[in-house]
Parts: sequence; structure tokens; C-alpha cells
Amino acid sequence: MSLIEMKDPDVCCGFGGTFCVKYPDVSNKIVEKKAANVAASGATTLLAGDLGCLMNMAGKLSREGREIRVRHVAEVLAGMADEPAIGEPER
Repeated sequence: MSLIEMKDPDVCCGFGGTFCVKYPDVSNKIVEKKAANVAASGATTLLAGDLGCLMNMAGKLSREGREIRVRHVAEVLAGMADEPAIGEPER
């Protein structure tokens, strides 16, 4: 795995606990932009440390039909990268 930079990596994905429930339209716009930045990076795997954010981004990327695997940093450190990624069905 090689490191690829993406635009605005420090910008929120729009999940924010109950934010996505209270303001779904705003939340969706934020995650749309985040997913576009992830896709534009050319990365095949998205790696981050917050499970809520990862689930939000994995869901959006999947709904958009993008084949970008989403992983928590702990999965990679634990050598679990051969297991299904977040949002993928069990094998």
C-alpha cells in the first residue's frame, strides 16, 4: 500500500453523530464532496481512524458504485487487510 494525498483530508465527512440524522441534506452534501475528493485522489483504499466517518464514507462510495476499499487504521496495523473492508459482505 502506498500513501496518496487527497484534497482537504482534514475536512469533516458530514456524519457527526446525530448531525446526519438532524440535517440529512446538509450531511449528504458534505459526504458527496468528501467522496469526490477520495475518488479524485486515485486511491484504491481509504484509511482513517474514526469508525463513524468510515461507515459514512464507505456507504456513500458504495452507493456511487466506486470500488474503493475502506479500512480502519487498526485493521491494517493488525494485519487484517485480507478480510472484507468496511461495507463489504463477508466472504
